[in-house]
Amino acid sequence: MSKRTASLDVKPGLSRRWILTAAAGGAMASFRWAPSGWATEPQTPVAAGLSAKPAVERLVQTSESQIIRLKAVSSDFGRTIVQAIASDPRGELIAVAGDDHAIRIMDTARLEVRATLQGHTDIIQTLHFDPAGNRLVSAGNDGQLIIWNRDADFGVDQRMQGTPALACVRFSPDGREIAAVGFENKVYLFTRTKRANQPQAECDCTDLRAVDYSGDGKLLAVAGRSGDLHLFDRATNKLIDDYLIHTGRIHDLKFNGLSPVIVTAGEDGYVVMFDTDVRKPIGRIAVTTGKLFSVCILDRQHLAVAGSDNMIRIVNVTLGRVVEKLSGHTGSIAALASSGDALFSGGYDATLRRWDLGGLKAGRERIAERNNPIDR
Repeated sequence: MSKRTASLDVKPGLSRRWILTAAAGGAMASFRWAPSGWATEPQTPVAAGLSAKPAVERLVQTSESQIIRLKAVSSDFGRTIVQAIASDPRGELIAVAGDDHAIRIMDTARLEVRATLQGHTDIIQTLHFDPAGNRLVSAGNDGQLIIWNRDADFGVDQRMQGTPALACVRFSPDGREIAAVGFENKVYLFTRTKRANQPQAECDCTDLRAVDYSGDGKLLAVAGRSGDLHLFDRATNKLIDDYLIHTGRIHDLKFNGLSPVIVTAGEDGYVVMFDTDVRKPIGRIAVTTGKLFSVCILDRQHLAVAGSDNMIRIVNVTLGRVVEKLSGHTGSIAALASSGDALFSGGYDATLRRWDLGGLKAGRERIAERNNPIDR
């Protein structure tokens, strides 16, 4: 199937604006971003006749509420670089993977380590909780995919060996299936009865980095080096089409809950919103001149994105621009995850950070709980 160049029909400036509408019920899972115009650059001034007041007040006293340095599991490793973070849907725990091949289960409030999971023999690249928060899946460079059982103190529930190196794994919305991609053109889909090393779909991108299911489970989106978004019909595993939306590698993508909108972050420094119903981008925001590695949906208005310039940026999708920058990391930021009013970040400066984003929603100040790193 021929590749489609996905064009964005947005006129310069803010002659129209993208707004957020709740599809139903006001729950985060139902929000849909619908086109009504959007700035093409993050610092485009507000057009005449529109309110110049931002949707949220500026956040003051920007500071990390906690800075954690993870202790390596053995003396064979130096400082522990944070490669992946996953948030528990129940809001109680996060899972954090380091380059020392171990996973820490930590509480979201104090970031105390509740359990350290060992079983991988190489760098862990990806983590994901199932929708109920009962199971955690991990994978990386060692050719293993491991499912950990929360009800059994995060003991190993299932170990699937013989996979290639994997960059991203995701549970399906019903929790019955896992999709995985990694550094090649194949998409792996498996359950307890499917072998993990049997690909079910493939595309023409030879270095896939991100995968996610639509909220209804009918679509599977994958992306990687080519800058294309590849959409698959999950019922048939057939490729629907390829859409060129970035000029460099796409490192992360997320469906926005039950809506048809996908958010992507790429090495070109842009965040793109792609509507899978109309099959075209509905927004494109220039965020940084660096590379973006991770994107996290915070609430009905805000995204967090981060990457190679050591900075986290909060993007207001209603205004179509960056509204806050969170500094503190001294190395590339590899992973973001959110839980409630907290944002978690980690990367190559060997720290895990917890940011209090309560002020983002209420317009109040964020107060630093601690200024000095804590060893865990």
